[in-house]
Amino acid sequence: MNMKRFILKRDGKDKGTDSVYPDLNPENIPSQYALNRTQNYFSTFLPDDTSFKGMIPEYIGDNPPKQVHTICDMHDFIRKKPYAQVYSVSKRFKELLEKFTIPNTKFYEGSVVWNEKEYPYFVWHILTQQFSFVDFEKSLFCDTNYFSKDAIGTEYYKVSDFSKLYPLKKEKKWDMWGFYRAVMKPEFREVDVYEMDYYGIVISERLKEAIESAQLTNVSITPCPIEFEISDQI
Repeated sequence: MNMKRFILKRDGKDKGTDSVYPDLNPENIPSQYALNRTQNYFSTFLPDDTSFKGMIPEYIGDNPPKQVHTICDMHDFIRKKPYAQVYSVSKRFKELLEKFTIPNTKFYEGSVVWNEKEYPYFVWHILTQQFSFVDFEKSLFCDTNYFSKDAIGTEYYKVSDFSKLYPLKKEKKWDMWGFYRAVMKPEFREVDVYEMDYYGIVISERLKEAIESAQLTNVSITPCPIEFEISDQI
């Protein structure tokens, strides 16, 4: 039986108004290590003393509102974004996430200054080790539309490990690599968050339901364009 997953991302729109939610400016964070692009923070956590206290909400765009009207449960970054898979989340979003199975993840303390008050916020870091759950013996890969994430054509290929995907993409002149058949290792059943390259943050149905029940703001959840199979069921 195929396993459904969903894509979690920042919504970007304030439901009920025409204005966008603000982004967060982390330029004033105490630890400048978090902005060090010479380190590979896609596969390594930031230093333990990294702090994101004092972030400032700002709007971007051609005609932004004159002042920030709200802060929410998930923000993007503006200006100096840390060079890693990181997302700014509220305290209640962090507490919800901690109830679920998220491999290779860490939270850094921070805060947002808004309307002369300081609110606790956290920066959620997910290491990009998404291929550790892929069963390469049984998965197949193909050309995929970069924007829709849908498979293109009927040609598909098997590779022995993730390092072969990008050379294959270049050789075949694909728009992007994607799954023609996504077969995962049995451990994937219990995984609730999975950072997967072009697809973004892939979440389980149980986490989707928890987020929707909590009515978290500035989050968007859409069906993942691919369904997953588990290797011990095929």
